[in-house]
Amino acid sequence: MSSKTIWIVYSSRKGGHLFPSLALYERIAGRRGYGVQIINTLDISRFLSILDGISRIADLKLKKIYRWSYRNLEAGNQTTQGLYRLFEAILYRYGKVGEKLAWRFGRPDIILSIQPEINVVAELFKNWFRVPFHTVIIDLSIHGLWINRRIDHYYVPNESLKTDLRKYGVSEARITATGVPLRAGFSQAVKKRVRTTRRALGLSVDLCTVLLVGGLLGKMFDFKGVIESILDTHLPIQILAVFGKNDPAMAGVSELKNRCKYPMYIYGAVVEMHELIWASDVVISKPGAITMTEVMSLGKPMIVINPLGGSAQELRAARFLQESGAGLWIRNARELGATIKGLFKNKSKYEYMCRNAKALGQHNLRADRAIFKNIKRVLDGCEN
Repeated sequence: MSSKTIWIVYSSRKGGHLFPSLALYERIAGRRGYGVQIINTLDISRFLSILDGISRIADLKLKKIYRWSYRNLEAGNQTTQGLYRLFEAILYRYGKVGEKLAWRFGRPDIILSIQPEINVVAELFKNWFRVPFHTVIIDLSIHGLWINRRIDHYYVPNESLKTDLRKYGVSEARITATGVPLRAGFSQAVKKRVRTTRRALGLSVDLCTVLLVGGLLGKMFDFKGVIESILDTHLPIQILAVFGKNDPAMAGVSELKNRCKYPMYIYGAVVEMHELIWASDVVISKPGAITMTEVMSLGKPMIVINPLGGSAQELRAARFLQESGAGLWIRNARELGATIKGLFKNKSKYEYMCRNAKALGQHNLRADRAIFKNIKRVLDGCEN
């Protein structure tokens, strides 16, 4: 029997698209009869890569425009959607992405998109390769760019988004609420005691532990302001700060370590994020959907702070977190001191948030299995 090839496709330098892709890759790789390839289209077209870099700078500098455009997408503005779809289609045609993919990777048996920027050109992928096209929605809210009539199946984070998707005219038969795929370490982390994990990481087993996360790039989070706010509380807290690839920000807080009465641990890009989350009592982050999903899967409460850039979808995620009782949402680092003091003083509120986080997130630990099971059924039965 010939091997069936699965392409996992995204178009980003951010961890929010890479990490779910890696989770699915880990689930599929090595399975007899199946091959899997992760493809970042920014590595296929230099033109796409340059524009992505420009857009990340613009996200920081023109955040009002970014939030305005997202609100238009969310409201179903057909002009905004149409212009974006046309622009992406031109980029992919001009960059000869289809030809380059075929030359480098051959042909797939199914395509699995992890990003709306890929979904908007689903028609091109279908015309190029004539195979089923599925998508994993990783956001905690949706907009029109996730939707495309040429997409054969949608995997969504929860039943609520399944309902939202149906409002866009997608039939229930084409939607499965699986959760968001997480790397294997998350399902393994919960099998250890927190104290055991802390000891293995070289942390104090008794101090309250706060984890700061700014995403893979680390540029949308005010690390310095957050750390200063925590230090100003004078609470007995050990700080774990994960800066990702933001080396300048990491260097910029080194002098704050001299103010620390309690330990502060500084990390760059971290592979074993599940261990740091599991070792923590509270996670403080911008409201990125994947970070929130990872944290909730381990039953940890969050305090999320508005991103420095214009990511309006993250503001929707922050509202979802707070309204679900799994965390708190503040607007800037200056509000953190009072917030974290109040949380640590109110044990019943803290435990309530832990329970809600676990209830909302635990099913994500099985999402990779559920998605691969459906893909196998499609490939083995030639369904769409």
